[in-house]
Order: sequence, then structure tokens, then C-alpha cells
Amino acid sequence: MFISQKKSFQSTAIFMTLFLSACSSSSVIRVQSTPAEADISVIDTNGAATVIGKTPLTSSEADIYKNGNQYAQVKIKKEGYAEQEIVLMKSPQGSDTSLTVQLIKEEVNSNKVDQTMTFEKIASSIARANGLLQSKQYDEAEATMLNFSEQYPTVSVGFDYLGNINFLQKRYAKALKYYNRAMNLNPQNTDRKMIIERIQTLVKSQSGDLQ
Repeated sequence: MFISQKKSFQSTAIFMTLFLSACSSSSVIRVQSTPAEADISVIDTNGAATVIGKTPLTSSEADIYKNGNQYAQVKIKKEGYAEQEIVLMKSPQGSDTSLTVQLIKEEVNSNKVDQTMTFEKIASSIARANGLLQSKQYDEAEATMLNFSEQYPTVSVGFDYLGNINFLQKRYAKALKYYNRAMNLNPQNTDRKMIIERIQTLVKSQSGDLQ
């Protein structure tokens, strides 16, 4: 899966949420990057990063999703390149995940400090939402991501999270609305297309008509 992002401040961070269908009983995560030999770290809910290896990497699900967490933040970093961050959601059915990341040469410019500050604010909001979701505090998680989406309306992950929160509560029509907004911002996410198709079926089965 090739991941790309067009927004200027997002060149330092890429966020993605995956829902994958079950394809095996033993789940692994495979990460490749161009160039290779990039450090891969898992970030916990307190913001601490633990390096688990270098690309190309094949890792067990347990190394990514710590302490039974359903979400994980994975950072990919190589000197001289803009670091990228991916948010993963664990499939309850078990599945393999493969990521291919194109690292972008880091450029020195006057906006770099502002971009770093923006990235830190985004990462902080994502970490807070992850913690709330782990404790099933859905109302607070939704409020956090609604505020996030107001501040960063062009970042698709905010609407992905709002879709996830409503999906977990079986509010499928509302989840579909948010996933569609995320798709409008980032139409290259093929996994989200699969989610939307699945939820369209669920909404149709519940109401007899898409909302």
C-alpha cells in the first residue's frame, strides 16, 4: 500500500486508520519504506516512543498493539527525511497489514517550526483520543475529535476517528457520514473504501434505505 499526502504541513506526518478483513489466523504487520533502513517506533498513550526495528520489518501484532490496545501509533523516521506517523486500528477478526511508505526528503524552510508545532498538536489529540477509546469513553473521544476536526478540517484522520467512534457504537449512518468526509479529503485510501462499502450494507439492512 503506497501512502501519499498533499497538504503542506502533513509532509511531516501521515495518519491512516485501517479496518481490514480477516485473511489469516495469525496476524502480522509488514512495513517497508523507500529508502529502507528507517527506524520504526510505537508510541504509547503517554507519547513515549519505543523503537521496534528498521524497515523492511515483519512484526507480530503483539509488538504493535501493546497491552491489548486496539489502536497504535507507528512512527517511521530516517535521518534527512521527514518523519511519518501512521495510526492503525486493530481488526477484531485478525488480519495481516502491509504498509509501503515513501519517505520525503526533508527541506529546510521558514515554515518548519510551525509545521513541527502543528504536528505535535495533532499527535497529542490523536494520543488523547486513543486513550479515551481504550477506556470506552466514547462521548469524550467524540468531543475530542470534533474539536480536532474544527481546528484541522483538512486532516482526514479526524473524520476517520469520528467514523470509528460511531462505528464502534453501531451508529452506522453517522459513521458513514464521517468516513465519506474523510474520503473527500483523502480519496486514495483504499481501505476506507472497503469500510464505506461495508457500512453502506449495514445501514441499508437496518433502515432499508441509505441515510
